Amino acid sequence: MGTEFGEKLESTLREQGMTQKELAEKANITESAVSHYVKGDREPRGATIGVIAGVLGVTAGFLLGAGTANSLSDRNRQTFDELKDAIKKNKASLSESQRFELIKLLSN
Repeated sequence: MGTEFGEKLESTLREQGMTQKELAEKANITESAVSHYVKGDREPRGATIGVIAGVLGVTAGFLLGAGTANSLSDRNRQTFDELKDAIKKNKASLSESQRFELIKLLSN
């Protein structure tokens, strides 16, 4: 018996042609955890829901049963613009390792 989150996760994976293994790799969680989420055996923590939603390009609310999958685009644009502004303002204070981590994050 799956949860609403598990059902939404499974259907979104199917619609996007993504495997549980691919999601696990991209979200940096175990394939076993993804399987448990899909089955409804476990619910991910809030931060993990956000990461999964980000990988899938949907909102956390959508995965939890509220809103539509398409509602992320406007929010994504706003978040991107805010992050871009924050990076511009603080780029001089970033260490080399922080810059590398940022580049690595953005390239995924």
